[in-house]
Amino acid sequence: MAVYQCKKCNKKWSYSIKKCIFCHEDVQEINETQYKVIGYTQVNVPSTGNEKTPYIEYLLESANGDRIIKKSFDSYRIGDIITLNEKKKKDLIVGIVGTGQLGSGIAEYMLRNGYPIVIKSRSQDGSNEIISKITKNLSKDNTAEQVQYMLKNMKTTLNYADMRDCDVIIEAVIENINTKKEVFKSLSSVCDKKTIFASNTSSLSIDELAKVTDRPDKVIGMHFFNPVSKMDLIEVVAGKKTSDDTKNFIINFSKELNKKPVTVNDSPGFIVNRLLLPQINDAVKLYESGIASKEDIDSAMKLGLNHPMGPFALADLIGIDVCLLILNTLYTSFKDDRYMPSKSLIELFNQGKLGFKTGEGFYKYE
Repeated sequence: MAVYQCKKCNKKWSYSIKKCIFCHEDVQEINETQYKVIGYTQVNVPSTGNEKTPYIEYLLESANGDRIIKKSFDSYRIGDIITLNEKKKKDLIVGIVGTGQLGSGIAEYMLRNGYPIVIKSRSQDGSNEIISKITKNLSKDNTAEQVQYMLKNMKTTLNYADMRDCDVIIEAVIENINTKKEVFKSLSSVCDKKTIFASNTSSLSIDELAKVTDRPDKVIGMHFFNPVSKMDLIEVVAGKKTSDDTKNFIINFSKELNKKPVTVNDSPGFIVNRLLLPQINDAVKLYESGIASKEDIDSAMKLGLNHPMGPFALADLIGIDVCLLILNTLYTSFKDDRYMPSKSLIELFNQGKLGFKTGEGFYKYE
């Protein structure tokens, strides 16, 4: 943990500062590592930037008497010594296939939690882009030294063979069953027999994916939610041939990531999207009927049901293309008109207006 100290008056800060605000002399960075817990308080009320509760604010003191406050979800007692300069590297090697919004979010989250990762991209440009993106995000709340330490745990590759030694591989490519099958076929041909294949699919069949592999007992759904850093839920989706060992491994792995896993048997849309996408679709159809504006529908759902965002803003965040893919999966599976995508969703998709990631969907974004 970096401490910034004035060379002249010895004042210290726990955040980056170039000049002392008292005497205007230069400030130097001191990397203190060992701190003793001398006090703490548990916080149960969420706030902006600290939505996940409860968490604990620790008052820490170094051997030199410097004191800082550190937020943590870990439990420590008064007198415990903790090291803050770096996360301990975990033994589990995690592979990630896909460098899109969720793939990069999962990769960054793994690095923040000390896991060595191997990221498979389709192109060198994709690899360069995800390295740049993750580096930028990690730099927002870490020192340069901490960022470099975490980045040492990251390897990018264009070849599936470089993922052969991963303990678990999370597939996060486009929501298309044939594309995902090709990924799992390729992984089956090169990976060690111990490797678990987890799909981040939001609606597609785990049983169908398992059929193309050499290890259906080790195929499972591990559905993260966007943004990965803030959303606690992971849907753990067990196929008919998924073993109890594989399911328990992913449940425990999710808990180690400070996530809250729920288990569900393989079924189109699983839990969340099976319930959510019809609601979004109904909201769009309500808007198309002229009963209310999209802004008023969003406000009604937020104020009346205490949702953090309305269905139109949420559709933009999820991605119009992803919403369509999930609805089509549900409609194909159940032949229920409620799942038939609304005209507005189809029109936005055809216009390339996919929501937040393209700068425009139901709303426009800077």
